[in-house]
Amino acid sequence: MVGTSTGFSKERAPCGKQMSGSRYHEDDGSGMLCDDVNYSCGCRSISHQFHDGSCRTRIIRHDGRVLLNQLSAEHAE
Repeated sequence: MVGTSTGFSKERAPCGKQMSGSRYHEDDGSGMLCDDVNYSCGCRSISHQFHDGSCRTRIIRHDGRVLLNQLSAEHAE
């Protein structure tokens, strides 16, 4: 699995400010996806989708406050 890192100049960070930052994206082509965003203010947005269809999402403000910490188990057995 090869990931790509790209920079951006202005996006709204979880704290509400327009910030620059970088995005790291990985996709194995079989259902595993990773999308991690780091803003220059220190805020982070992390989203991982797993092979079984479940997703893990975390949004963290630059002061350490967790705004979202969600695990969804969307897989069918």
